[in-house]
Amino acid sequence: MFKTNALFAAVLAVSATQAIAASSEAVIEQNGVDQIADVYQEGVGQASYIYQTGASQQNSATTTQLGQDNFSEVTQQGALHQADVIQTGVEGEVFISQYDRDNSTIVEQAGFANSADVTQDGVSNDVVLIQDGAYNSTIVDQFGEGNEALISQSGQEGIVDLIQTGNMNVADIDQAGIGNSVDLEQQGDGNLALVDQFGDSSQAVLLQTGADNFATVTQAGFADYASVSQTGSNNTAIVTQQ
Repeated sequence: MFKTNALFAAVLAVSATQAIAASSEAVIEQNGVDQIADVYQEGVGQASYIYQTGASQQNSATTTQLGQDNFSEVTQQGALHQADVIQTGVEGEVFISQYDRDNSTIVEQAGFANSADVTQDGVSNDVVLIQDGAYNSTIVDQFGEGNEALISQSGQEGIVDLIQTGNMNVADIDQAGIGNSVDLEQQGDGNLALVDQFGDSSQAVLLQTGADNFATVTQAGFADYASVSQTGSNNTAIVTQQ
């Protein structure tokens, strides 16, 4: 049975009274010890759900929404998780699920109609996602240990699909154009992938299944396509399209 701490029930009540729109909604359910949940909402049609379950310690979830029609859901189970969601745009949407322990996710949306879906089921994984553009979509799945994902979307209609199932992998993705897409999967250990898209309608597909590989893709033209597959160890791939 979920038990909501009186302190966080008060936070929920204050958040509900501070919300400008009558349609705003915030629900907090906590079961464990040393958990903190903070929800603040202003705008129209917003909803925030925070669930922290299991025999967990020191979980923390913070949601701030200052736009219109925003939606945020955070689910944490395990120990020492952290999830920060900040939405200041319009029609933003965020899903965060963290299982196991020591995972961290930060999502900031300041654009229009952006969506983010982050799932972590490993140990000590980190995700930092910043969406400042419009109609961008990002899906991140981390199932390994010690993986890191840094994603920035400042363009329009960008798509990022990232899967990290290995250990100690790093993915750094920057989208600033229109209609660009990145499909990146890291199954090995210690791989590094850097993707920069500044043009329009470009696509980058990367697969790293080995160990200690390095791949960088830079796309600054129109309708560029790049495919990189690394299955060995200590390989280097550099792709530049202008």
